[in-house]
Amino acid sequence: MNADPTPLRLVETFHNLFYTPIYVAVTGGHFYAEGLNVHFSTVPEGGSAMEMLRSGAADVTQTGISRSLMELDAGRTDAPLHVAEINQRDGFFLLSRRPVEDWTWGRLEGATVAPVGFTPVPWTSLRSALLKNAVDPGRLTLVEGLSAGDALDLFRGEGVDYIQMPHPQAQTLIEQGVGHLVTALGPESGYICYSSFAAMPEFIETRPDTVQRFVDGFSKALTWLAAADDADIVERVSPLFPDLSDSTLEAAIHQYRIQKTWPSDPAIGEDGYTTMRDLMIDAGLVRGRHPYESVVRPEFARKAMER
Repeated sequence: MNADPTPLRLVETFHNLFYTPIYVAVTGGHFYAEGLNVHFSTVPEGGSAMEMLRSGAADVTQTGISRSLMELDAGRTDAPLHVAEINQRDGFFLLSRRPVEDWTWGRLEGATVAPVGFTPVPWTSLRSALLKNAVDPGRLTLVEGLSAGDALDLFRGEGVDYIQMPHPQAQTLIEQGVGHLVTALGPESGYICYSSFAAMPEFIETRPDTVQRFVDGFSKALTWLAAADDADIVERVSPLFPDLSDSTLEAAIHQYRIQKTWPSDPAIGEDGYTTMRDLMIDAGLVRGRHPYESVVRPEFARKAMER
């Protein structure tokens, strides 16, 4: 490790256990071991990870290739580039306000649903699952544009029949008896590059050594995560979720692990990229079939995996 660690500002878009690989890398010292002094934070409510990158307020962000695809569609030539995969499955769950026996996707027709409102991708993935299961998305009554807090309040107040949430929010609702799990979106979508680390092209070109050390550290965190026990992972993430019990964290982490939510290495697969791109196109959020190379810089992950 360098005697004088290099500072790096890392930002996540939303604080939840879906992003456990990031927390493991930070609290486990994996970045620091590569000579990086990472300042980790969450995007303020109403803020934008992309704008933080563009303004220079962040060096690396957790985001999705979807954001870069939309920027390319808008004509930007400097869309953020993605260097490592964080999630290889959808990490959201659909919960019912009341227990539902023998639940089927068809039960959503005519129901009121609060999809994730702060980013378009969770709804895009849910929409794909609906179509896959022969359910017309137009037959759902959507309550859209809500913040996570507002959606949770509406669900608790019985203002909607179903809510789409990640863990630990979903696990907390289940344990409180407020929500009842009906399905997980991860197994429905299969492998998809759901979220990843991105940086501006200029940062990558001028500081490739810093980017490589970042991906090296993250790669080692993924290796640790794949081999660790659930309880060991809880120990790593619990400082970032001080209001949650270890049992809640462990239940949520265990479900994410059995669904293969997290990758074992940082490489962004071309198949996972293509699946996400085509979902965005099918949903009308992206027009261009932008090639893998226009969004992904795979060489950093490849080098990390060789070490």
